[in-house]
Amino acid sequence: MHEKYYDVIIIGGGPAGLFAGIVCARNNLKTLILEKQAYPIDKACGEGIMPTGVEHLRELGIAPFVEKYPYHYFKGIRYISGKGRTAEANFAEGSGWGIQRVVFSSALLECAATLSNLEIRAGASAVYTLGENPKVNLNNTVLCPKLLIGADGLHSQVRKLANLEALFPKLKRWGVRQHFNVEPWSVFVEIYWGPGLEAYVTPVSVSSVNVSLLWDAKRYKPEHGGKKLFASLLKEFPELQERINKEDVMDESMAAGPLYQKTWSVANGKILLIGDAAGFFDPITGEGISLAAKQALLLEKIVIPILQKKNENLEKRLAEYSREFTQIYRPYHAMTRLVLLFRLWPKLTDRVIQVLHSFPALFQKLLSVNMR
Repeated sequence: MHEKYYDVIIIGGGPAGLFAGIVCARNNLKTLILEKQAYPIDKACGEGIMPTGVEHLRELGIAPFVEKYPYHYFKGIRYISGKGRTAEANFAEGSGWGIQRVVFSSALLECAATLSNLEIRAGASAVYTLGENPKVNLNNTVLCPKLLIGADGLHSQVRKLANLEALFPKLKRWGVRQHFNVEPWSVFVEIYWGPGLEAYVTPVSVSSVNVSLLWDAKRYKPEHGGKKLFASLLKEFPELQERINKEDVMDESMAAGPLYQKTWSVANGKILLIGDAAGFFDPITGEGISLAAKQALLLEKIVIPILQKKNENLEKRLAEYSREFTQIYRPYHAMTRLVLLFRLWPKLTDRVIQVLHSFPALFQKLLSVNMR
């Protein structure tokens, strides 16, 4: 067994892991990403990137690669209540992007391939020891980074092994998504509100849409599970069901949950969490990619300069990163908590949508607050 050195090792090669790898590598840090799946990587998600997220992709240098692939813009959000009332507002910050996760994964991988300091090993199964000095054992090679980043998603093993996971939260929400070969009928992300569940429609190309369904396990019990789960949930939205047919299905449905994952901190010693591994509340406001990209930019601003200087202040900087992370996460958490109230009182939701319909400027302002 022999040792090999990396400045940074990242466990998980989804968007958050690749964002982190890109900022590390472009700052001349020798970086390794270990991803257990083969690329391109798929995930059950809404696949919408909010306007601020698009801007962060530009800051990361990723946007030009994404723009070469099929995607579809959306200019705002449309709410549709159970009684058919609607409210919509354009983003003040520009357009968002809808893009299939496997397509996004391909674009990120292409961007990463341009960085000589970034090495990606897909299909890798590693054993890591997360003590005072993290070590990763990969094929009888001991890897000893200055910083280990956990970017291994909702159910992060790094988070658990680093003792950063908080008590399991009471909120238990689940999600499932499927793609349909249907020309987008709207330039909005549409959100249909039901009793204990919602449906989200995101245009992801000129000829396809993503339909995602979220539900609260305590308030709604699906009639069927497994392959029948998606169709069982979709029945609750007859207006949406009329727009898509079984013949239009592009792929198998994919589910995820429970969605709410909580941490007591995002850093411990020489270990840092990013993306969903750093804690996730709910996708109802569509901020997942934006948050992960902003965290990577924060990593570049606060932590990477210390790694470059090779001094002993890393833990101090990680504590600073944690404080700044809290400032990023708090507005998202507050707005998400507010929007989640809609699932509790359908009658109130209908009235709120009426108000937002009458005052689109208010709706637009709330969208901006959500994106900070």
